[in-house]
Amino acid sequence: MKYKKTIITITLITTVVGFWVYTSESALQPPQSAAVIEQEDTVPTKPNVVKHRQAKTMTEVEKLPQSISDSFQFMAEAYASELELPSYSMPLSVNDMHLLNPNAYIPQPVQLQDGANASIVLPKYRFSFPEPVVINLVVNGLVVTGASAALHSELAGGSDALISEAMLGNNGKWTIKLNAEEDWNGPMEVSVTFSAKGKKQTLKTGIEYSHPTAIITGVGDIRAAGSDMLIPVKLDVEQAGYYRLRANLYTADKQPIALLTGSDKLTEGSVELDLKAYKGVLAQYKGPYVLSTFVLERRPAVPGELTQYGHSEEPAYELGDFAVESLSDEPWQPDEQEMQRLEFLQEMAGD
Repeated sequence: MKYKKTIITITLITTVVGFWVYTSESALQPPQSAAVIEQEDTVPTKPNVVKHRQAKTMTEVEKLPQSISDSFQFMAEAYASELELPSYSMPLSVNDMHLLNPNAYIPQPVQLQDGANASIVLPKYRFSFPEPVVINLVVNGLVVTGASAALHSELAGGSDALISEAMLGNNGKWTIKLNAEEDWNGPMEVSVTFSAKGKKQTLKTGIEYSHPTAIITGVGDIRAAGSDMLIPVKLDVEQAGYYRLRANLYTADKQPIALLTGSDKLTEGSVELDLKAYKGVLAQYKGPYVLSTFVLERRPAVPGELTQYGHSEEPAYELGDFAVESLSDEPWQPDEQEMQRLEFLQEMAGD
């Protein structure tokens, strides 16, 4: 019986950690750009093999170890803080750089010999067909005598290059614009090979390239809906499915207000997906308002299916003025499921 309780306890802990990671996704973590360098004359080494040890089982289930209890306490407090405002309308500040620029590519300089360094620089991480991919190579401390860039499909195992072209160089910066082709779709590897001091070296990184499954075409008239300002976003959907839209709300002078999130199952054709801005977030900001910085995702319908993306015809849409005082003052209340999650975390923390 105690063994069964132990298994149940470990399962609950695993479930909570998984839940915490999943709910933390709303923070819109910035895309990670990994740079890998390869040298032509380098002898390959065997990768380290990580041996997984069997997890120790807990022998006492009536009371959790203090370290685990403290972890649950931290999660409970953080989750309670998140529940003070609705997740569909979270406050933004000028310090939330990864939320204000969710599609930014983050270059990672690679150290080379004699203090030199090199990096791949891209205008963004996620591209939509038929956008070209502009690739820049920046090298400091070395004289590069030639460079080329190539794209490989990660879905195809990265075997044959989809495209490969020589780069043009000037003052240590090399660049090329690769025009899109119809078969570009999904995660892709960008590789840049350059020659310096008689050696060829290669940098690699990753991007996302997709044919848009839906296009944002505009916004409808904003209106009051209880304690929320409701913003109907107009879309032209090419591929039906479950969509999530994230967008940033700004004042006319570009002061960030809130990250708005809306989800719905959309059919093909012209449809609307509503975003809501909560009064508690809007109260200190006067209009007119602007909606911008869109991330439109078509969520996987089955395991193994990739997330697909849409895009917006315009980078921003003006919403005009809105009487915030017309919204009701009723406080926002977490739903039953959210409260159950909080109570569970608090119980596991021993509160």
